[in-house]
Amino acid sequence: MFLSVKSCKKEDLNLVAKEIGENVPLTAKICDVKEIILNRDEYKGDPDFVKGILENAVTDRKLQEEKEFEFEKMNKEKEFELEKLNKEQKLIKLKQQKEFESEKLEINNELELARMQTQNQNQGVIYQQIPETSNAKKKFTLPKLQFQQFGDDLKDWLPFWSQFEHTDKDDDIAPENKFQYLVQATVIGSRAREVVESFPPTGENYAKAVDSLKARFGREDLLVEVYVRELLKLIISVQSNQKLSPTFLYDKLES
Repeated sequence: MFLSVKSCKKEDLNLVAKEIGENVPLTAKICDVKEIILNRDEYKGDPDFVKGILENAVTDRKLQEEKEFEFEKMNKEKEFELEKLNKEQKLIKLKQQKEFESEKLEINNELELARMQTQNQNQGVIYQQIPETSNAKKKFTLPKLQFQQFGDDLKDWLPFWSQFEHTDKDDDIAPENKFQYLVQATVIGSRAREVVESFPPTGENYAKAVDSLKARFGREDLLVEVYVRELLKLIISVQSNQKLSPTFLYDKLES
């Protein structure tokens, strides 16, 4: 009988023994329980009846185990979904915080830029007081300066940096605003812009961005090589009898 009923356990056999009126000791082993069942008159008189009890016990136990397994599975899925939801909420909060900090920095930059523009406008008008015996009060309006943008051409580095260096050395300008001006002073899509934008736009990274630009485009050996090539091109042009105006030659040599 026991061979025909697969996957039966001790608890199933205990249930069968109880159904046929036998109390099994707690210390009894599975072989002892089987022996008790086989020696009972109920089994000897109707073994199929006892077998049916065992089959039902095994079936009920398996159904209960499946229910418990599904219940545990559902609980684990709920815990997973809850943990996933908590992580998503944390990511949303972190993203909102980053957006807030970015917007705050942008507003501060705009306010600083507006302050500097107002300051430049106020300083743009210079009054020179001269004694009335010579000239009356004179007013000069200084032109508004624009950044010369730098892209990839090494020949443009020296004129670019000679202008931007005034901003770089201005202690009244906050480093984070200098960073924004440095971005504006590079050509969109150029290698110079890529170098600058490879750093987060913070005051701490401004000096790093400048050093990277100088290391990439402002090295003296590279600049000497570029200008030597330009000079050689000019010499070759003269030797090839190309018609070049004296003014053009002078400007080239001067630069």
